[in-house]
Amino acid sequence: MPDFDAELYLRLIGERMLLDRGDQSRGQERPAIAEAASALVAVGVIAPGCVERVIDDYSFAGMLRDIPHFRHRASSGALRPSGPSPCRPLRPRRVVPCARTIEQPQATVHVRYVSLSDETTAVAVTWHADSWHAWNGATPPRPALTDDRGTTETAPFAGGGSNRGMHGRLTTMRPLATDTAWIELDGTRLELSGTASGFTTTLERLPEEKPAHRYLWQRIAEPDESGIEPAIDALVAAGVLFADDPVLVDVRAVLAALGQRGPGPALAPPPGLSGLPDPWRSLLARHGSGDGPTGSIVLGAVTPTFDDFSVAVMDLESSENRFKVDVDVAPAVGRRMPFDWGPGPPQLAWWARDDRGNHYLGHRGNWSFNQDYGHGLIDFHPALDPLSTRLELMPTGHTTRAVISFALPWVR
Repeated sequence: MPDFDAELYLRLIGERMLLDRGDQSRGQERPAIAEAASALVAVGVIAPGCVERVIDDYSFAGMLRDIPHFRHRASSGALRPSGPSPCRPLRPRRVVPCARTIEQPQATVHVRYVSLSDETTAVAVTWHADSWHAWNGATPPRPALTDDRGTTETAPFAGGGSNRGMHGRLTTMRPLATDTAWIELDGTRLELSGTASGFTTTLERLPEEKPAHRYLWQRIAEPDESGIEPAIDALVAAGVLFADDPVLVDVRAVLAALGQRGPGPALAPPPGLSGLPDPWRSLLARHGSGDGPTGSIVLGAVTPTFDDFSVAVMDLESSENRFKVDVDVAPAVGRRMPFDWGPGPPQLAWWARDDRGNHYLGHRGNWSFNQDYGHGLIDFHPALDPLSTRLELMPTGHTTRAVISFALPWVR
């Protein structure tokens, strides 16, 4: 609409925020002004810099009124947005399967793989405490890693977990020899004689789509706890989306189905969902299934750069109710920081599909980052179809997706 004033629209939302105590007590959840602003930026109706100024104005006004929702944002430092980090493409690395269990005092360490590159050396581990008290007040481990040349480096732990255990990586600041025959972890030797699974990596251009439609579908595929209705209202007000657009019916049906169908046996899509487009129709057909195979695959796949992203997929672990993938992503974007209400940098949606026509959607789990890249786990649901023989992981940007294809070795 030619007479739509995007800045005025956002400022009116901001005024309502200052008056609406319900919206002010939402904790870290993104408020309506942030959802509306992100949608308008995505379709090119308003510039990101203008959005940041508007959000900062109302955050500052709320802080002066001592409203907790805004005071917490100011104290977190989110009033000073940082620019997007440049993408430094991830480099290929040697990744070796290393299924090993190491008994330590008060804990058991499960080693999954070792990654060796010209930049760093990492050992993927899961620590399980032998008792509830073992991790109470404990600091993350910092063991020493040694290669077959005698070079030793300290490897701080990065990951997440609880008092019962932690899941992540031990990563050195300086690399060990990439062709080493073994690694010692605090004196326990890990032979590096295994071979990662084969894979292929390609890029696919996404089908052409209206910008408003693309934003909404990408938005509900990305992990976030906020509602999408403020974004829909903003797109309708801007004239780039009609209130009776059939796509809105599908978007709301998908959100309702995802929110209502928890763990349990797979169910046929309820009435109205059978007409949804894929990938949503096949995703919901197995939503809540618990018949997945148990096993793991080490890959070490690195994608070409797409939509200014570079992705490395290290391994996949499958269980009855889900499967999870250990990844690196450059640049260092992951989950939003608390009270980060600006449009923010682009995000990836994490999709997968198998050779039986099923689709899977991933959300970020444990996550950490440095100045160059983020790394952590992507949790996929539903469980893998036990009869599938091949899987394609598809980190998806706004115009292009990478496709990492590999065989599933545990087919029964």
